[in-house]
Amino acid sequence: MAAVPATWPLVRVQLRPDGTGTVHVNEHASACAAASTARLRAGALARAVAVARTVGRPVRVVLADATGASLLAAHPDGTLRTLPAEGAGAPVDVPPAPCRRCGADQPVAALACGACGTLEPLRVETDPVALLDAATLSRPDEGLLASLPAPRPVPALPTVPDALPDGLPHGLRDGLSPVSVPVPPDGRSPVSVPVLPPEPAAGGAARDAADTSGGHVLVLTVDGGAPVRVPGGASLGRDPVAPTGRTPVRVVGATVSKTHALVDVEPDGTILVTDFSSTNGTHVLLDAPVRLVPHTPVAVPAGTVVLLGEVRCTLGLSA
Repeated sequence: MAAVPATWPLVRVQLRPDGTGTVHVNEHASACAAASTARLRAGALARAVAVARTVGRPVRVVLADATGASLLAAHPDGTLRTLPAEGAGAPVDVPPAPCRRCGADQPVAALACGACGTLEPLRVETDPVALLDAATLSRPDEGLLASLPAPRPVPALPTVPDALPDGLPHGLRDGLSPVSVPVPPDGRSPVSVPVLPPEPAAGGAARDAADTSGGHVLVLTVDGGAPVRVPGGASLGRDPVAPTGRTPVRVVGATVSKTHALVDVEPDGTILVTDFSSTNGTHVLLDAPVRLVPHTPVAVPAGTVVLLGEVRCTLGLSA
């Protein structure tokens, strides 16, 4: 195979016949696994499309499997083409693949499953993917841009009109540095549990957290503070109300709404995050921040970082 020009971002994909592989994004390597080589291929190329979406232009992909290696270009809209020495190359067909959670077929460009709401439904990395910002990924690649057709509009996860609140620092708007919210002068911890009693369910029966969470316990870590175990679901905010069966968790911050977001745990350990019509939004940090639609639950894996306004909260699980 001819040498690949050292232009970034470069995605290198190694696929093995046993359904395992590796995806390199620049120098960041992630082990991958899937039930089939077709599913593995779709998931690895979905990562390449996510990188292209982050930098807002086509990116180079070196794809190697048992049949050999090829050089491709991935567009932000999910289009993939071969990248020959001359010309625009030929389209590469990537059939829809099953969502990693519900099994519904999803296109390679999907940000969220249209059936169950899972973010990155085709992800095949076995560990959480490092957050890579556009500045880290980008280097000039004018030759690639000149050789390919202009990308079509990028399909996006439904969002509220403003992708990010106006008051969000520029660095975070670009997906760069985390925001730190100082502890208030009165010395209160950013998180306190509980702050309000949960509302009684109809007929006086409260939801049994153990039955709905399958034995998984939600663990919240706010702005680098001490982890807090929360039985059942959580209601997060400055002074949150507690819908039936959820534990109210006070999160201190000027950009946090009174009741900002709800977090629930499914029996299989999937975490559901729901924005509660917050003023400054609830964002999930993927390759680029994604703002959630109010009152629409979105499934995320353990270890996901969300922003409550400008306050970072890591969602974890323990047995």
